[in-house]
Amino acid sequence: MDKYLHKSDKSIQEDVQKFDDMTLATCVLLIEVSKSDDKFDETENNKIISILKNKFNLDDSQVNILLEIADNKNQEMISLYDWTSKINEVYKYNEKKALIRELWDVAFADGRIDKYEDHTIRKIADLIYVKHEDFMKAKHR
Repeated sequence: MDKYLHKSDKSIQEDVQKFDDMTLATCVLLIEVSKSDDKFDETENNKIISILKNKFNLDDSQVNILLEIADNKNQEMISLYDWTSKINEVYKYNEKKALIRELWDVAFADGRIDKYEDHTIRKIADLIYVKHEDFMKAKHR
């Protein structure tokens, strides 16, 4: 994520106002999965960009800003709970299942699913109360 323009903290805080909690929470979780195997690559990055553009109808500039903000939040993150609790406040069950599918899409973007990616997605699914059956369906689709 270092390729994104680095801005001052004040400028980043102003950009944060442009995105709602759900957009930011989703992006932070997508980044978390991509970094969980310590092998973040361009295919995963491209998959995240595609998901963000399609899910939230964002343009390239908005996606770049969102990724920078979310990457900073991800690096500061102590617990997944801060972000999954936001998902639980707003998302309906079908939206939660869709998020799990998107997390799997990121994990499999490089052609394989690492055990750390699997563990991270399983943890997120548990925290947002997605049934194990739906977690497995999303994984195997």
